[in-house]
Amino acid sequence: MNTDQRGIILNLHEIGALKFGTFQLKSGETSTFYIDLRVIVSYPKLLQQICSLVSVTIQKDIDEKIPTRLCGVPYTALPIATVVSINTNLPMLIRRKEAKLYGTKKLIDGEYSCGDDVIVIEDVISSGASILETVEDLEKSNLNVSRVIVLVDRQQGGLQRLSNKGLNITSIFTITQIVDILKREGKISEEKHKNVLDYIKNHQIKNDDSDMILRTKLAFQQRAELGETSKITQKILKLIIEKKTNLCVAADVESADQLLKIAEQVAPHICILKTHIDAVIGVTESTIKHLQQLAKQYNFLIMEDRKMADIGNTVKLQYKKLVKWADLVTVHSVSGGLMLKGILEEVQQTDLLDKRGVFIIAELSCEGNLISQQYTKDTVKIAEDYKDIVVGLVCQTNGVLPSPSLLQLTPGVNITSSGDSLGQKYQTPSDIILTKGADIAVVGRGIYEATNPAETAKYYKESLWNTYLERVSNQ
Repeated sequence: MNTDQRGIILNLHEIGALKFGTFQLKSGETSTFYIDLRVIVSYPKLLQQICSLVSVTIQKDIDEKIPTRLCGVPYTALPIATVVSINTNLPMLIRRKEAKLYGTKKLIDGEYSCGDDVIVIEDVISSGASILETVEDLEKSNLNVSRVIVLVDRQQGGLQRLSNKGLNITSIFTITQIVDILKREGKISEEKHKNVLDYIKNHQIKNDDSDMILRTKLAFQQRAELGETSKITQKILKLIIEKKTNLCVAADVESADQLLKIAEQVAPHICILKTHIDAVIGVTESTIKHLQQLAKQYNFLIMEDRKMADIGNTVKLQYKKLVKWADLVTVHSVSGGLMLKGILEEVQQTDLLDKRGVFIIAELSCEGNLISQQYTKDTVKIAEDYKDIVVGLVCQTNGVLPSPSLLQLTPGVNITSSGDSLGQKYQTPSDIILTKGADIAVVGRGIYEATNPAETAKYYKESLWNTYLERVSNQ
């Protein structure tokens, strides 16, 4: 390590960018050290020194014949990338954390052409999750990430994780190099030095992304046998396997008579009947009882698509009316996880833990909806915290689900229409199962508005099931 690098480390310690003690990280873990490079924007000379190091590292390997652009991981790395862009005369791109809901609706701002190389710049790497998000968005925009430059590696496995994914990634400093110099210069004690090294050794991130990969690779039977799969999810998977159907029919009709008629017609071909009982005219206890009888006779589950979204106590009160007959219910996560705690308490009180479950809305299929990427990520975290009751997520994107023990339910399937006048966008069975990664596909108007709903449901059932078989056989 040269004198300039040593000087930068000492200066970072001087301004409080390198802290030692006890700190709670974003992940919830407690760390013996904390690296906060956001403060360097207030120290222009130090910022320029750091950016000069990054610039030199980049310029060593640039092929001037290939158009290259820079992209800083939002937000801390953005000023670093900006200065490096000026130093190297390489154009810069900005990756938005959320796509604009107006204009071009682009995730990546700046001028570029398909196939251009991009060098991603990040300040600190722990797991590498933020870098991967940026890489994925760049690749979705048909850009090629040729290299990743990280200022500080916390040495917890993130660098190796990204290397295993084929990314060319290097760091300028490691935390070991930093604490070695600080100890040598008398800036930290032997005890603090040891605490950091012990922390690194005992807090390695699992370099196993199999959960994200295996969900679409594993057959339903294999997923039912996973130890972390809840009893209600096992029940659904076994039902799906037994009937050889991953079709959910949305019976979004207006009257109780229509509801029962559609239910009787599609019953042999579905795993789930999705209802909006609160929107159906003429529903009585007899209607509910008839639905339950059909569900028992033809082996399907009833899901009330209520999309509850209130505080925990209110949701618990609402759910009291549903727990007696609805096997599944949908909720929004906008009010947080305590809402699910309310549902879980009600299920436990009625001794139905192995018979009742929840799907959380993580994404919507309608155009112009306000769900953001961060909202979806937070929803996933809630689902992981309440796996005893959460069966899966309602979402539109492959890779959202964190575990093969959860199910992806995706609405918006219709082979005869591309959408409606109210923003709904439809897709084919292949789009839903292969591209979007759905386990269970929801079909509504494509079936209940068909001339022969029973035959149409059978067609969708066979098409969706065969597409699922194609998915697991091609892995």
